[in-house]
Amino acid sequence: MKNVKKLLIFAAISTFVFASWTRTNALGGNAGYWADDYANITAFPASVNDHNVAYTNGSNFTTIFDHDGTKWGFSGGTGNDDVINMHWGNGNLGVSFGLSMTPESDAVAYAAAVTTNDDPSTVADESAGNSAEVPATAAVEASTDFNIGVGMPLAGGDFGFTYDGSTIGVNLRRAQSVWLWDNMLINFDMTPEDTDAGTASDMNLGINCYSNNSYDGGTSALIALGFEYGSMGCLGASCTAPDATMNLVWTFAVESAMTDWADLRVGYSKAHDFGGGSNSGGTVSMGLGFNYGSFNLDMMLNDYNGLFNDPVKYVSGRNDNALGASWTISYNW
Repeated sequence: MKNVKKLLIFAAISTFVFASWTRTNALGGNAGYWADDYANITAFPASVNDHNVAYTNGSNFTTIFDHDGTKWGFSGGTGNDDVINMHWGNGNLGVSFGLSMTPESDAVAYAAAVTTNDDPSTVADESAGNSAEVPATAAVEASTDFNIGVGMPLAGGDFGFTYDGSTIGVNLRRAQSVWLWDNMLINFDMTPEDTDAGTASDMNLGINCYSNNSYDGGTSALIALGFEYGSMGCLGASCTAPDATMNLVWTFAVESAMTDWADLRVGYSKAHDFGGGSNSGGTVSMGLGFNYGSFNLDMMLNDYNGLFNDPVKYVSGRNDNALGASWTISYNW
């Protein structure tokens, strides 16, 4: 019986490993620390080869499946003008591609409209024969936007490259023994200056060392130390660029089985800015994971202070605030 219980706990934890961004957000917010989670696919597109999953967070739907040894993935997209969002994998290489097309729109919705004297942000609808005011609309040019990602094993680790038309990203992760840690994660992204769009240059670098440890009773823990550097430019000859950020970031997380069908997740992240920025006492995040057999429900807790200070109110259903702040339902096969 004891061995059966251990097998049940192991099966539950194994299912939770293939979870969601909701899970990794509750565990400190960096999906790169959890290599077996499908939340990695964005930064490491080759991770698509590790999953057969369908999931939704209520506003989107994604499915990843195997067809004759090739991985295919399709998403509904998060933008109104998305045409396609897809993934592809051949076992080692992984590719993601997204395309959106924005139609052209006119500057004013009414042909005979004129600007009012009292509010220049609205126009009067004179063509309709009345003095009602309607919001003015700015002209939007037609545009076609895309994003791509490529990932593969590299030097005994994982490599991911992303580009969304403006920002270039490079992600590296590998087993690397450094003092207390067993793994290293490096993230770099750069956005060139675009004077037409009115955006300044932006560059960010993160170097993180971390370890994932498992313990008896269905508990896993994370400890990570990272260095983050960020530098932004500015537009105009007389402008002054903001000071660079140089953060030392500690992240701790624990995921533990409360039963053989439910997990509690706690994450904590604390940063100190050596660049002279303001510091805070850190951020705590909490979540729950439920295994319903055929699917998993991951939830971010909305008011964990209220939950743990007065749990009876939530258990009996007399709580005023919602228990969850966000959720994801996943089905793995």
